[in-house]
Amino acid sequence: MKLKSSLLILIVSLFVVVNSPTYAQQGSKTSATRTREWLQFRGPDGTGVAEGSAPPAEFSATKNLVWKTAVPFARSSPIVTADRVFLTASEGDKLITLALDRKTGKTLWRREVPRARHMSIYRANDAASPTPVSDGKNVFAFFAELGLISYGPDGKERWRLPMGPFNSFYGMAASPVLAGNTLVMVCDQRADSYVIAVDARDGKVLWKKSRPNYEAYSTPAIYKPKDGPTQVIVLGSQTVDAYSLDKGERLWWVSKIGSYPKGVPIFGPGLIYVMADGGDDPFLPPFEEVMKADANKDQRLQREEVKANADAYEHFGWLDSNNDGSVERSEYDFVRNSTTGGQGLTAVRLGGKGDLTPTNVVWNLKKSYPSIPAPLIYRGIIYLMKEGGIVSSVDPASGQVLKQGRTPEALEEYYASPVAADGKIFVVSASGKVTVLKADAQWEIVATNDLGEEVWATPAIAGGNLFIRSRGALYSFGQGGN
Repeated sequence: MKLKSSLLILIVSLFVVVNSPTYAQQGSKTSATRTREWLQFRGPDGTGVAEGSAPPAEFSATKNLVWKTAVPFARSSPIVTADRVFLTASEGDKLITLALDRKTGKTLWRREVPRARHMSIYRANDAASPTPVSDGKNVFAFFAELGLISYGPDGKERWRLPMGPFNSFYGMAASPVLAGNTLVMVCDQRADSYVIAVDARDGKVLWKKSRPNYEAYSTPAIYKPKDGPTQVIVLGSQTVDAYSLDKGERLWWVSKIGSYPKGVPIFGPGLIYVMADGGDDPFLPPFEEVMKADANKDQRLQREEVKANADAYEHFGWLDSNNDGSVERSEYDFVRNSTTGGQGLTAVRLGGKGDLTPTNVVWNLKKSYPSIPAPLIYRGIIYLMKEGGIVSSVDPASGQVLKQGRTPEALEEYYASPVAADGKIFVVSASGKVTVLKADAQWEIVATNDLGEEVWATPAIAGGNLFIRSRGALYSFGQGGN
């Protein structure tokens, strides 16, 4: 019962990128205002791009450092308003929301709420991995062990909506997204998955839509077509679905895109790109074969019976969906069969109703796509940051790989998604090495900066500053910071 290493990488860390909201538009803010803010993971319109900003290519503890502030640990990413930086975290039984002064890094307020319950999750996730979202003043956060909660700019609690409990061995990872006064949250889990919309002003439920999808880890996108209703695009297991923002009506869908979503939906001219892992065949052997380890002959698999297989032993909870300490055939077959049905980075043409699988799939890239970091579209090129330090540039129209190479000083794992500004692309490795690339189909390495601290969170770019969250600190880098 040996899991494929590529899927294990996905399983261990899927929740990280997955904190990324994607938007086609964002309210009525002017372009100039939006380059000074980064109100959700991956910034203005959820693109990962802050054109108009000019963060430095070289930085360290002694170069271009504006400030560094110690913060409690979490894998969620920073968001930036005109005068604040918001973060979430957890310590013990406390679920934490922080507001820092954008210019100085000083903590303006810290709010704590107790966990409503304890959710048993895999060790590579944490209680505050979803990234918060802001309307420029207020902040909205999701904690799987609490639900949704909103604070005003002064730290006063505005409302909270209890949610859960949830059943996901690897933890909940999707982040809330905001479209006008509508806050959307996707809660995909082993069973009883749903997407919910609430009024951002008071937390009242506007609609709730059940989904057949299972454990997925992707944050939705908001798409505003020229004609027709605004859409919530949700990347789930096996399908990408579009729901109407106003009523939650399922408008269109594409299937066979992969079982376990990675990254977030991203937009190009007339297209949306989605990424998920999976394959054509089950990666687990038949149930009868693994029953050879059934020492007590009860036709169930106990964790101790697979102790010789380190992968199966550590990830046993993925199979044991009801947490009773044993895996029966139905649980095993569910996971075994869930991994079939497509994989890779898929380009889907926008426009249409109902099942668009036969007509709107433009291309599919089954190799060289990353396990964790979301794709980035910048200046007409798709960039992929894959574990092992592999960078690929891809033609968004055809899916052709234009250049593939490595970041020689950071040949390791990557959990943060790439971000871009001022003709530069910033990619951050797990150990805190920040490689800066010149944006081009034939990209080149401009600089490599080593923070010397573990990084899971995706950076934010706002007003010429680069904000990077490490395991124990938040940095602000800017030209001439020191």
